[in-house]
Amino acid sequence: MRLIAKMWALYCCKPKIQMRIHPLFQAKKKYIAISDWYQTELGQFLLDELTEKLEPVLSTSFGYYSLQIGCAAESEQLLRSCRVRHHFNLDRDTVGSNICARSAHLPIANDSVDLVILMHHLSTTEEPHALLREVSRILIPQGKLIIIDFNPLSLWGLRHFFQSWLEQIPWSGHYFSASRLTDWMQLLGFDQQKHLKVGYLPPIQQPRILRHLSWLEKGMRNWIKFSSALNVLVYDKNIVPLTPVRARWVARKILSPKVATRPTAGRGMKYNRKI
Repeated sequence: MRLIAKMWALYCCKPKIQMRIHPLFQAKKKYIAISDWYQTELGQFLLDELTEKLEPVLSTSFGYYSLQIGCAAESEQLLRSCRVRHHFNLDRDTVGSNICARSAHLPIANDSVDLVILMHHLSTTEEPHALLREVSRILIPQGKLIIIDFNPLSLWGLRHFFQSWLEQIPWSGHYFSASRLTDWMQLLGFDQQKHLKVGYLPPIQQPRILRHLSWLEKGMRNWIKFSSALNVLVYDKNIVPLTPVRARWVARKILSPKVATRPTAGRGMKYNRKI
């Protein structure tokens, strides 16, 4: 018993071990929102490439209303080539947002929005299925949905796997794979049109080191194409509106079922002729 008591005393007096992050991967400061992280050099690099990749998609998007959920501060640069007339933002932060509401309960009428962009919101919301159902409800038939989020099958996903417990942006939340999102959207009646891959730089915050790793970016872009930093999925709402079928009026039968097909006058008649 004395031996057990001594071992317990040594265990209680032992200093606690704290997990430390290597300075190479440690951020200079903690970010309140993902929009603040996009102001860094690494975030701006991803945003510039994302804008370039989305330009052919958004330049062919037409309509009256578009809605972006998440990253409201980046919507001006992202939608530079979009041809939808009116645009609205919904974000947790009040800066740059036009709608204050929960994303799982959107105060928008059914079939009224032509384009919806989910930018880093699906991975941070607590109700991803409810959010997707709301997006399906407000989109018009043949409307367009664009999901932008981090790729779990990449170096960014690997860092998220080891640092998600820190709850630091942009490594917090849940990274969904492209195949899983496509399965969800198919259940809601959406068809995948494009799968764009953006960014192949490693998730390192130091700009000086990033400049010396251009060879790694080119190698991953050519040989490991699935390991991009961002997954950009473009879907179409493939639901055709129902056309009401008018009831047929019952017409009264005027003629009898047996209708004469040729004239029968004179058949079998006898003529008495007097000479």
